[in-house]
Formats: sequence, structure tokens, C-alpha cells
Amino acid sequence: MLKFFRKIRQNLLSEGKTRKYVTYAIGEIILVVIGILIALQINNMNQNRINEDLESLYYKRLLDDVREEKLIIDATINYSKQVYFHAKKAIAVFENSINVEINPIEHLIDMYQASQLADSYSASSTFKELIASGQINLIQNDSLKTALIRYYGTEWSESGVFILENKYRENLRGKMPDEIQTQIRLNCGDIYLKNGYSYLISLPKECHIELDFKMAKSVVEELRKDESLKKDLRYLIGNEIGKINDLKPVQKQLNDIIVLLEEINLD
Repeated sequence: MLKFFRKIRQNLLSEGKTRKYVTYAIGEIILVVIGILIALQINNMNQNRINEDLESLYYKRLLDDVREEKLIIDATINYSKQVYFHAKKAIAVFENSINVEINPIEHLIDMYQASQLADSYSASSTFKELIASGQINLIQNDSLKTALIRYYGTEWSESGVFILENKYRENLRGKMPDEIQTQIRLNCGDIYLKNGYSYLISLPKECHIELDFKMAKSVVEELRKDESLKKDLRYLIGNEIGKINDLKPVQKQLNDIIVLLEEINLD
């Protein structure tokens, strides 16, 4: 093809047809430009199709992430409620000596379970990948992009009451006999339920340990006299309420993002 065009140009020059040569040359340039534009257009169309496929894949992955994140948040709230439940029962023992006579073994369990602490983490691998790779602009839906940036921009697990020191945990576990702590850990420890790439944590609804009644009563009596434990437990109760309250707007954010992603994935 190139030889064909070259031959035409040479014939025109040899025949002294300069004007026709110039006209032909301009026409040839126009054809080349049109060819380049068509090639660019095809390339752009192919790239757009690749980007659309990649965007669709990211939408699905983001939806999986936020659904998993929602389960993590729900489990974290439930865990705080369980700790709060045990803490309220334990503080009643500290503040009312009559309660000690009822069931000291149960009181020890409540005191210990009130000191439990769940590690907080976030399912944000896809969003982090989008940011790290510079592909966040693949997300064409501005409402979704803004919601994701606002949500993942603040790590809920690393802010507010979630980073406060749990003084009660350290205080109690430094004073409760190791034999009792070991029994509670073995029989009443955290329950982990695998979900996707995460493990959802909870405390058992019921807990039973074998312990001498008189020994249990003696330990409870000794612990309840400790004013620092009582003070730290009151502080912990406030923190658990704070965690639950702080996670409520986080739940709403996640629900809004899930709705957006479900609408996009259904299109």
C-alpha cells in the first residue's frame, strides 16, 4: 500500500503536476490523520470497555466488603452489649453486699467477663487497593465515591472510646486468682464464627465452671472491697455505652453505602 502511494507521488512529480501533487499529498495526510483518529477511537473504546468491566468488578468487591464490615460492626455492638450486661451485674455485687450470698461463682464469672475486650478491625481491602493503585477514579458514581471516602477516611476502630485504656481489665486480672481465671477462659472464652475473611466474635450466653462455693465467696468478698476495681468498672460501663452509641452512625453509613452498591449492581 505504501509503495502504491509512493508510486503515485513519483508519477505526479515526474509529470510536473505540482498542484495535483500538493492536492494529493494533502489528501494523503488527511487519510493518515483520519486513520490515526479511528485507531485512537477504537483504542479508547477498548480502554473504556476494560475500565467498565474493572469498575463493575470493584463494585461487586466493595459490596462484599461493606456487607462483611456490617457484620463486623453488628458483632462488635453485640459484644459490647454482652460485656455491659456482665459489668452491670458485677457492679451490683460491688455496691450491694447482699448479692454476694446469692451465687459467688456467677459473680466471679460476671466480674471476669466484664473485663473482656474484642479486637476491632475493618474490612477495607478493596478500598485500600483502589487508593494505593490510584484507581479510585474508576468509581464513576460520585455519591458512592464520596460515601466510601468519608467512611473509610475515619477508622472507627482506632478512634474515640475504642482506643481508651481498659484499666479494669488490667486491675481485675492482676488480683483475681489465676485458677479461677483459667477455668473461666477454658469454659467461657470468646466464640469465633468465620465469615468470609473475618472472624465474628461473641461471648457465650451461658457459662459454668467448677469451683468451691466457700472459696468463690471468699474471693468475691475480697475483690468487692477494692475501691479501685469498683471505680474502674464504673468507667468501663460508660465506655461500653459509648462504643455502642458511637457505632450507631457507623451502621447508618454502612447501610447507605450498601443501598448504593446494591442499586448499582442491579443496573
